Amino acid sequence: MIPRHFILALAMVFPTATLPAAAPAEALQLRAGFAKADITPDPRMLNWTVPNAQPYRAVHDPLFARALVLSDGETKLALIVWDLLDAREYAVARIRAAITRATGIPEDHILLSATHNHSGPKSEMGSGPALEREERTSRPAQNGPTYQEWADRLVQTCVDLVQKASAALQPVDLLIARAYVGEWLFNRRPIRPDQTVVSTLSPKDPFVLGDGLRFGTVDPTMTVLSLRAPVGKNVCTLFHLPMHAVAVYGGYKGVSADWPGRVVDLLQAKLGSEAMFLQGCAGDIVPARRGFEAVEAMSALISERAVAADKVATKLAPGRIRVSRARLGLPAIPIAAKAMGRTELEAEVTVATVGTLALVTLPGEPLQELSTAIQGRSPFPHTVILGYTNGRGVGYVGLPGGKAKGGYEMTEVGTGTDEVGGFLVETALRLLRDQAGPARDAK
Repeated sequence: MIPRHFILALAMVFPTATLPAAAPAEALQLRAGFAKADITPDPRMLNWTVPNAQPYRAVHDPLFARALVLSDGETKLALIVWDLLDAREYAVARIRAAITRATGIPEDHILLSATHNHSGPKSEMGSGPALEREERTSRPAQNGPTYQEWADRLVQTCVDLVQKASAALQPVDLLIARAYVGEWLFNRRPIRPDQTVVSTLSPKDPFVLGDGLRFGTVDPTMTVLSLRAPVGKNVCTLFHLPMHAVAVYGGYKGVSADWPGRVVDLLQAKLGSEAMFLQGCAGDIVPARRGFEAVEAMSALISERAVAADKVATKLAPGRIRVSRARLGLPAIPIAAKAMGRTELEAEVTVATVGTLALVTLPGEPLQELSTAIQGRSPFPHTVILGYTNGRGVGYVGLPGGKAKGGYEMTEVGTGTDEVGGFLVETALRLLRDQAGPARDAK
């Protein structure tokens, strides 16, 4: 029997892709443009992670927003990644509307994704009745004038970045490769003999477990996507990896882009081109070690492996850019429903494809198992799943049955009921299957 809420979820899926007429593969030419801007806050801004409203006070390294625009000559896709904790619904709606007004790129073709950096601001950037109840904070960090001024600038910065990236469009080839980086990934949900979970947010020894525990599943894969100009130099190198950006969080109270920012810096130096990090389904994946020394060590290895992957990357056949989006109404747990005054949470799933490459975006903090479930059934041979994109959704979310296993991630920080992870997976697969149908052109 199909659960009632799943029927509701499917009923609320609205395909938004307009499929252009198919063209011969040899006639297609992908174009890409990139732009970035410093979005480091004033260190007087209040740190949302610190009790009693203490300011950041110091900046270890800057935060950036980065924009990549892709075009096949008829359709554009804009991807913005920022070194912030999240990309909440209010911020996404506000920035999408501003970019569409300025550029004409449809709102559903604009993706906003966070590195999930805990050493930078949240992206609430709203106040008053227009801001959903669940996006209000109990801390005063987002209420001060320093935050609001920064948030208002960020909106215009994102508009400017997409305009600059669009103006910089140039022909590129799309290449893909993968590298192993499992040495630095730890699943913080070790499994007890009775199949329940004990959350281990920061392991003493990431390579040894006692008390009869078993290791949680880790996907050690880093995917490297190279957008390479005909002259052979990359316009941008994207690297995708599921791992919390919390290597300096807790010990350091200032502003930092954490390990993703450091890897980007190293890749830019080593490859001589721009770089962008794509955060995966990292809800249960954390760095094996923490601290600034660990950041240097892990960033050196990750950047080295990314460069090696770029050298052996395989060129993908060109294809049209296709985008489809689903909006879902997902059931909330009672405590969340009471706080919000309603029983459903909005969530968005988007699929963007270019030939045989599919980008799937999930909101909130999906556990690694959602990525594995989607990739295992995707009709696209190269399927990359991003978390922390286009909304907070239901927060932490795993597959059905996860609530009974316990652990921090299955508490009220996951505001959806136990079955919502299955709804997200099935929705993503539905969009992927729709795009892989007869209307698609060259693979």
